[in-house]
Amino acid sequence: MKKCLLLMMALLSLGGLSVKAQSFEFQYQGHSLKDGDVVTIAVEEDSFGELSCETNPSSDPNNGLVLKLLSSFTANVKATLQITYNTLSPQMLQWCMGGECWPVNDTDMFTKQFTVTDNVQVQFDAINIHSKGYLLATLKAYIGLESHQVTIQFTNGESADIREMTIYPQTISVYDLKGCRVEGALSPGIYIITDGTQKRKVFFK
Repeated sequence: MKKCLLLMMALLSLGGLSVKAQSFEFQYQGHSLKDGDVVTIAVEEDSFGELSCETNPSSDPNNGLVLKLLSSFTANVKATLQITYNTLSPQMLQWCMGGECWPVNDTDMFTKQFTVTDNVQVQFDAINIHSKGYLLATLKAYIGLESHQVTIQFTNGESADIREMTIYPQTISVYDLKGCRVEGALSPGIYIITDGTQKRKVFFK
């Protein structure tokens, strides 16, 4: 045991073992986000008088959601965006990163690759919202083998109760969005929780 310890100490002192530092992160309004953090943005009236949600509003675009490089000046990024729930009925969903913009719909996972320098705005907009409710989107980014993700929630009078579902009392029942009762382990998704008197939607990640 002592020999193993001495060998490990020797390797550490020679730089033989090293822990790779985190090379990038998501930030929102200047604050670092941990993996799985939720950025919640309420609906606002935009310059056209329409109800919209924006991760980087035009009034202060650099103080919204950004991907920030921590250990280099340039990196090749692969990013994916997927809508997991949407009842807002926006006229348009748009995602912009790395100097390009793409229309988004509810049915596909979008994957894009681009080069970033220092940091890049993550512009995701729900434009001209017509309904109350909320939208949930998962954004993941990869640089090499390192990956980080954030959940974006747009709300108009209603928001999801986003938390991990662990143990519930026996009086509580869980249903999927089709109304079928769910037993056993839960997969990621939206569920309806009821105790017989009250119902609520929960996002299980």
